[in-house]
Amino acid sequence: MNTAQDVVRCDLCTDVVQHYCKSCHVNLCGNCRNKHNDKNTLTKHEIVPFTSQHLKQEYKVQKCEDHPKQEKDLYCQDCNVPICSRCLTGNHKRHGAVDLEEICKITRNSVTEDLKELYHFEREYSKIVKDMERMVISYKDHCDKENGSLKKLGQVWHKIIDNAIKKIENQLADMIKQDLQILQDNVEKIQSSYQRVKQCIERNEYILKEENSFQVLDYKSDVEELRLVPSRKEVSPPTLIFPDTRKETIIEQIVSLRSSFQSSLPDITITKTGDVSMVSTRVLVENPALISVMFTYSKKLKGIRCESDDKVWIYGDDEKIRQLDKSGSTLQCFNAVSGNSQKDIALSKDGHIAFSHKVNECIYLVKKNGFEKYVDMAGWIPYGLMFNSDGELMVCMRRNDYTESKVGFFTKGKFNQEFQFDETGKPLFSISRNNMYICENGNGDICVSDWNACAVISMKKSGEFRFRYTGNRSCSFKEFYPHGIATDSYCRILVVDRDNNCVHVTDRNGKFLRYITCGLEDPFVLSLDENENLWVGECDNNCIKIIKYLE
Repeated sequence: MNTAQDVVRCDLCTDVVQHYCKSCHVNLCGNCRNKHNDKNTLTKHEIVPFTSQHLKQEYKVQKCEDHPKQEKDLYCQDCNVPICSRCLTGNHKRHGAVDLEEICKITRNSVTEDLKELYHFEREYSKIVKDMERMVISYKDHCDKENGSLKKLGQVWHKIIDNAIKKIENQLADMIKQDLQILQDNVEKIQSSYQRVKQCIERNEYILKEENSFQVLDYKSDVEELRLVPSRKEVSPPTLIFPDTRKETIIEQIVSLRSSFQSSLPDITITKTGDVSMVSTRVLVENPALISVMFTYSKKLKGIRCESDDKVWIYGDDEKIRQLDKSGSTLQCFNAVSGNSQKDIALSKDGHIAFSHKVNECIYLVKKNGFEKYVDMAGWIPYGLMFNSDGELMVCMRRNDYTESKVGFFTKGKFNQEFQFDETGKPLFSISRNNMYICENGNGDICVSDWNACAVISMKKSGEFRFRYTGNRSCSFKEFYPHGIATDSYCRILVVDRDNNCVHVTDRNGKFLRYITCGLEDPFVLSLDENENLWVGECDNNCIKIIKYLE
């Protein structure tokens, strides 16, 4: 509202407001109330009559401690604190800053999105708890039947086998007790996580109801931690075995007991839509190990893509694209388009190699009968490439006058969409001539290493900015200049740090986990094979080092 006399309008149309959704913080008219419910079926909506207390509050202003006459109207993305405009010339010089009110709105939106996911988790955990409880009942029913069969057998053989039956009864009872304890532990473990989800929902709902806009900046999301459902043990109940029984047989042949067996179920993850899928549980080894070194005889190794655990595609400044085996022997070799302008290579699901060409401003596809121009990018220079899980070719692009940078998506050579700016209208990527590399993470995120920005930029599949990783500042390394980038089955991000001769490993949210060194010298690009061994291409040494970094 601009003045006290203005009429409050519906957020979805221009009609006068009648209702207020406390879950989504949206003003609604009578007509839009049902539309809002129908369109957002995954959210539990609490719609109440609109009152003056639901008027959207202006963000409260705080004075800057360092510049008392200035208001805090910006947010430093490097230090994660509110600042004023004068701070950009002092302690926060050269730091990334965005509008404070805008970042508050974005963070509140993030809380809202997390709340929606938590509702998904609540339903999924509830299903799992009920399944576990049904398993306990089923287990008890099965064991009751087995006990009944055992008692009938004892009546047939009377006192001759009473002692043997009693012994097996005790064994069965012990197994049941142990198995029931395991199953009950499963229920309690999942129930604990289920309760935590509900607590997070209450916390997020409380945050969204709070009027003080700055409290939301302290919010720490638990969604990624709760996305991984705790591991559980599967118990198969013991089963009695009844062989053919005749008077002349000995007691041990009358009946025996097959023990129950336990196995660990794979961990699962809950997707944005609430779907459940298996997820890798491989963890980082304490000390990564160098498995082998391959000499490629390529000049200035600039690109690498693993095809399997024993085949790899490479290219360098010698204008040749080679397929090598693990010994370094050449299996296939193509003379690339001349001009020493290749920037990156990508491998499609059907085994075709694509490579970017700087001078010709296009993407070529390698086929049996030669090269085919796959994408014409007139006016733009292609850099990093990768085919995503949908078969789209993702391309890092810089305008040929180096005034813009973006990521483009192409299907069968045709342009689909592009990512260039964040929600505030600021460019996502730096403007320069230097390299950019790209990969898709298992959670759908798009990760771009931007050499000139000294950062890895992560975006959601929709293009929404997620985070920016600028290296591990706790170490006294040189400036972080990222090159090749990849992700593993646990959604960890691996990126080459050429100047510091190492590979950085972060989690899916950009949290630093560790360095991988293993004697790397001038690392430039990397790739993962089918067994998730890390292949690192060294530019000046023209060799590939294969490293085991997962258990």
